[in-house]
Amino acid sequence: MGCFEMNEEIAINNNGSGDYTVNMDMGKMLEMMQAFIPPDQAKEMEKPRDTTIQMKDLLDTATNLSPDKKALLRDGSLHMQMNMADKVFKLNMKYPFKNSTDLSKLYGSLGEAGAGMGSLLNNLNTGAAPSTGRGQPEMKMISSYFDLDTKKNGVSRKLNKDKYAKLADDAMMQQMKQMGEMGGGAAMGDVKMNTVIKLPAPAKNVTGSKAELSSDKKILILKNNLMDIFSHPEVFEFSVEY
Repeated sequence: MGCFEMNEEIAINNNGSGDYTVNMDMGKMLEMMQAFIPPDQAKEMEKPRDTTIQMKDLLDTATNLSPDKKALLRDGSLHMQMNMADKVFKLNMKYPFKNSTDLSKLYGSLGEAGAGMGSLLNNLNTGAAPSTGRGQPEMKMISSYFDLDTKKNGVSRKLNKDKYAKLADDAMMQQMKQMGEMGGGAAMGDVKMNTVIKLPAPAKNVTGSKAELSSDKKILILKNNLMDIFSHPEVFEFSVEY
């Protein structure tokens, strides 16, 4: 079993609205990080957490986001579960979008440092999120290095070469890479990164080396290993028309 699993889902309705959902399971990673967590924070983290946060409650006091980005994020929610004794650390996010343009903007906003997971967890200000004593690291997602292009009856994800060029400067991602290289990958195992696109109509055209369609052609599935982003980022790209 790997130490990290991320499942993202985009559900598109007939009118172009929908929901973007991200579920992250980092229980095994939490276990690996325990040795590096400062004692005072470790004691605070011993308390089990099961918290749902409405994003509008965080964004009202956020000073690092523009009004437009606040509008995109404010109807979202974040659910965090943490139990050190049971090695449980899960983060679930859900953001609705009104149309394809907002979906593209939302995807990009969540990938930016100002609206990334590390920033959101800092704003929770509960002491619950683990760090290694250097402040909360920014928790990047695939959207940090890719663009989601949307149009009527079509969605595609493409590598942003300018953003990807900065991957080497991303401390958290490079730390993950080093852990993945330890013992021939045994330290990390499979770092699953799965994408599901639920379409309002059957797909007419699909590209992507990892893209698979359901039997009714209304669900696009990509199953990846996050570690591939360091050597084969193209496997995360896809395009679908419906």
